[in-house]
Amino acid sequence: MFHRLFSFHNSPISKTLLVMALVIACHGCGQSATRVSIPIKVQSEIDVSRYSSFAVLPFLEVELEDKNAEPSIEMGNEISSMMRRGLGRHKNLNVIGTQETMRMLTGETIGPDLLKNIDRLVQLGQYFEVDAVVTGSYKFYTISRPRRYYGERYSSSLQRYVTDYQDYLQKTYILSLQVSIVDVDAEEFVWEENYERSAVEAHTFGSFLVSQVMPHDSLTKNLAKQAVKEFTRKAAPHYETEERFLVK
Repeated sequence: MFHRLFSFHNSPISKTLLVMALVIACHGCGQSATRVSIPIKVQSEIDVSRYSSFAVLPFLEVELEDKNAEPSIEMGNEISSMMRRGLGRHKNLNVIGTQETMRMLTGETIGPDLLKNIDRLVQLGQYFEVDAVVTGSYKFYTISRPRRYYGERYSSSLQRYVTDYQDYLQKTYILSLQVSIVDVDAEEFVWEENYERSAVEAHTFGSFLVSQVMPHDSLTKNLAKQAVKEFTRKAAPHYETEERFLVK
């Protein structure tokens, strides 16, 4: 009895070919193949060994150029809290808590000018006694476009299926999150990236009117969580699952 562990790439074609090859090989030699999930450690895209402590500043809302755009929900502090929780889950990273951050920022003005003011961001990092400062901005907006869905229905008069269509409104919610990391010792930006998430809803005219007046904070928070999760997965080591075949 012997064991061999085969891994395969994420390509659907590669997976299919490998499965077929394994089935044929195992059938011919009387062996069996079992699919198993293996945790694989993925290193961060920045050198976290240099940044063991972080301070996350409140995120700022970017004013939309379209003056007719729907007002978004102020959630800069909530996004920052999500960041702190996400980074804080990693045992090698020390993140200043939300209450302590707000206490130390008492009297400090967090405005758009601060986002690119490297000198002031470094001063804040020294004040917090951390290796790096996370800061950034966000914007949330919606796009509504008319759409037409084509399908078939049965016509009793014609006694056959006929092509029919239905008009509807497609409403897309978009959250764009811009994240920067400042190296306090080097006094420079070491990470600047944008994360965008979206969700789509289909509406009739009546349901569209309802969506205009109903709060959508839960949807906004969900999009923010997705964007923050993508950032924290890149900023700190984590485990991903890779499927393999165990041949006996």
